Amino acid sequence: MKHLISTLILIVCGICYTQFAFCDTIPTKGEWSEQDFRSVVPAPPTASIEGKVLTINFVTPLTDLTVKVTNNETGQVVYEECISVSTPQSHSVVLNADNGNYTLSFTHVLGYLTGEFVIK
Repeated sequence: MKHLISTLILIVCGICYTQFAFCDTIPTKGEWSEQDFRSVVPAPPTASIEGKVLTINFVTPLTDLTVKVTNNETGQVVYEECISVSTPQSHSVVLNADNGNYTLSFTHVLGYLTGEFVIK
């Protein structure tokens, strides 16, 4: 039984490791405020890019997060969506975009975060 449990733990850790090992984390900066918020403040989302697949990771439930991806050279918005999640999860999107530099923007009642990434 102990062998089975430890094997399952290793498999789960291996799956999680490969998810993060082959993608580029998108560093974000901005403000995520706790001011005037009366309950537990949801953690800010994180994002990663692998090829043209953008993955947004939610550690806590979050409602009405606007996600926008803009081409830095043309200013064209290539993706925009308002996302709500009720459980910690990942939300993946295939971007219909050419190779180049892009800006990711998260906008929420709690603040905003932006980060830049490259599609190769």
